[in-house]
Amino acid sequence: MPISFVRIDDRVIHGQIVARWSKLKPCHGILVIDDKIANDPLQKQIFAHAAPSGVRVGIYTVEEGIEKINKAKQAKNAYFVIVKSPVTLQKLTEAGCDFGREINVGPISAREATQNVAKGVSITEEEKKAFDYLSNQGKDIVFQLVPEETPVTWDKAKQNYK
Repeated sequence: MPISFVRIDDRVIHGQIVARWSKLKPCHGILVIDDKIANDPLQKQIFAHAAPSGVRVGIYTVEEGIEKINKAKQAKNAYFVIVKSPVTLQKLTEAGCDFGREINVGPISAREATQNVAKGVSITEEEKKAFDYLSNQGKDIVFQLVPEETPVTWDKAKQNYK
């Protein structure tokens, strides 16, 4: 499958993605889908150069991401899809975009009005609803910062949301 890895990670592209996950999953390119990053020239430039040599990075709005993901599914090369929030994946899913069944959740930093649900993952009520939506759409959601950790399912993690 040309989309080899889908990850929610508020740090987007960093060492865990590059050094660890790309050794386990084929990665010729990374599709970053985030309206804010796509519309910020400085952030766009920073993330475009964050991947190792030989790995192309494309940064897109949600609207552009739908087309890019559909193209990537037909490509010979394998792509990672990275978003900062489950809300973005919900929007993609609602628009009919099929990025695959498995979703890996990495760090989502604590912010105002968030609750910790898994190691390094704090979510808002809106993000909880997005995870529930994705789960109800048949997505397999696992919280796993690095490959060596034991994955935690959304069903187990959401028990920590009070």
